[in-house]
Amino acid sequence: MSLNEIDLWIGKTLFAPPIIKLCQLTRQSQFAVGRLFWFIAALDGFYRAETLFSSVLFGVMSLIMMATASLRADMPTRSLMGFRMLALLFLLLDLVKAAATGEWAGIEFWLFVLAAEYAATIETIPPRATKKAAAKAARGGST
Repeated sequence: MSLNEIDLWIGKTLFAPPIIKLCQLTRQSQFAVGRLFWFIAALDGFYRAETLFSSVLFGVMSLIMMATASLRADMPTRSLMGFRMLALLFLLLDLVKAAATGEWAGIEFWLFVLAAEYAATIETIPPRATKKAAAKAARGGST
């Protein structure tokens, strides 16, 4: 199984369905949701920062993410498979460390990063199914 196939499977089965649902519920684009997850990841990093350098780094990142989320929310973004695989590797390393030590705090950062990156890979958001459309589909035809 190639890295491309793994990336595609992870995106389509684990991240895309909840991101699409969130986009439909909030009526936001996938790019706005991706920026939201990057902002949350920056805030989480700032919250968990242990040194002055990391506090400043994540604080500045939080401000930048807040500005881009408010000023350029719906502008298309790109996501690189190499970066997603690197973030996945860091998540797996954190999971192994957490399983060994029992310290689970901090793994959410990589989940937020992956959600933000996989949001950028979604091409279109399907329209939200309404109750009328669902009832019509259940009846099996047009009325």
